[in-house]
Amino acid sequence: MAKTQVDCRIVKIAGAAALIASLIGIAGCTHKLVARGGETTVNVFSSKKDFENVMSMKSRGGAEGIVGGLGETFMTKQVAGNTPVKILSSDSEGTDIQVLEGPNAGLRGYVAKDNVD
Repeated sequence: MAKTQVDCRIVKIAGAAALIASLIGIAGCTHKLVARGGETTVNVFSSKKDFENVMSMKSRGGAEGIVGGLGETFMTKQVAGNTPVKILSSDSEGTDIQVLEGPNAGLRGYVAKDNVD
């Protein structure tokens, strides 16, 4: 084989390896929403502040807990479990996400930490 053919072949192999590595990297960056407790959807809050307010009310129980549960219904967007999402940031309570596919594609919000895989 001529030197130019060997060089061309090396470039092709290196390009293919780089493409495969980038595809593996892209696939590893996606996460999915996980519905818990027999649910099929995940509540996506518009902000962490809304999430904290509702969780605080629900944890108090009684009338405030009921109001917190109703607030959760009205303050969240329901997104199907197993929906691919991108993690924008994360903390000890939850995760800021962006929905990548489906009817809610582009939606950004905050979900409880155990609702993201």
